[in-house]
Amino acid sequence: MTLALGVVCVAFGCLVGGATGFGYALVSTPLLLLAGFSVPEVVFVNLVVGLVTRGTVTWSLRAHMVLPRVGLFALGSIPGAWIGAEVLHMLPLHHLKLGAGVVVALCGIAMLVPDPEGHHAPSRGATAATGAVGGFLSTTTSLNGPPPALLLARAGVPPLVFIADLAGYLTVVSAVSLIILGARGQIPHSVLWPALPIMLAAGLSGNAAGLWIARRLPVRVFRFAVIALVIIAGALTALTA
Repeated sequence: MTLALGVVCVAFGCLVGGATGFGYALVSTPLLLLAGFSVPEVVFVNLVVGLVTRGTVTWSLRAHMVLPRVGLFALGSIPGAWIGAEVLHMLPLHHLKLGAGVVVALCGIAMLVPDPEGHHAPSRGATAATGAVGGFLSTTTSLNGPPPALLLARAGVPPLVFIADLAGYLTVVSAVSLIILGARGQIPHSVLWPALPIMLAAGLSGNAAGLWIARRLPVRVFRFAVIALVIIAGALTALTA
């Protein structure tokens, strides 16, 4: 029963993630926790599913990607992910979940605040720092999408560029996080078989459907969906801590 619920959670999360570019972990994390999976299991499953599904989107939308920006996101994520793995055993998981939920919700609220200077490209330092915050959240809670999503939303990039840049970043940060967790012996073997392959298949199906939706969403609807998703998912994560 737990596995069946997990498959539904992953498929739905990937549907939302495919449509918004980053919402998979935001949706699946609270749902998988409610379904009975532990935090380490949820982090691992989300990172693997995110690596595979975002990797397919990266290839599909590669022509829309701004490579220098994605590179800065990725470079910043490496030290952030390492620090997150170090902290994972130092702080209670309850505090990590609560803190991550609050940060995510605040990111969504910040998206609602109009920029008095209008849309502008973020600096190199801000981009790398945002990647570091995402990397930290990746190895602790797998909620690695909101920080770069906030940066890109404030920059006012078009939806397909938004999705492509996030896909490239999330592919790298998921791979880096898995390598770090594996090197530290923090991979939960309880979900490797048969849960992981089944969830991956469900995730790929949901992701394909979500990407089909994303290509047809008006810009205003896309932006509203992203903001609403961030706020709701952050609140759910904090409330289930």
